[in-house]
Amino acid sequence: MSRKPAVDYMPTDFFSRQALELTFRLLRNNHMHLAQAVKHAIDTIPNVSYEDLQSAYTGEMLLNSQVLDSLKAHTIGKIVAVLTDIGETALRDKDLPPSHMTLLRTLIEDWVQLTEWVLLHTAADVNDRTSYH
Repeated sequence: MSRKPAVDYMPTDFFSRQALELTFRLLRNNHMHLAQAVKHAIDTIPNVSYEDLQSAYTGEMLLNSQVLDSLKAHTIGKIVAVLTDIGETALRDKDLPPSHMTLLRTLIEDWVQLTEWVLLHTAADVNDRTSYH
């Protein structure tokens, strides 16, 4: 009989503060406006209480809805695009150790999951015209 590996349960309505912090560090030198938006989210969104996480995750988590309110959907999309570009460049240039590539891949997956959540839970914000280059 085969055993399925245990799948980590991650609440779908939460986003990791650690992912925001790592994203900020990756973007701050070459994508200052996106980094500032991420930093603002880090500084203003409160952590979800441990009780509200129902013990599903012990790290500092934020509500996806509050991340979306702070960053807006188009900024989240731009972050995914920039992180993907960073990953593609690192793969091409082979300049990151495997552990860093794994971390970057996981970070991109976190942002993609947030993007999927946004697509499932919101309508387009027609009033948001902020430009981040």
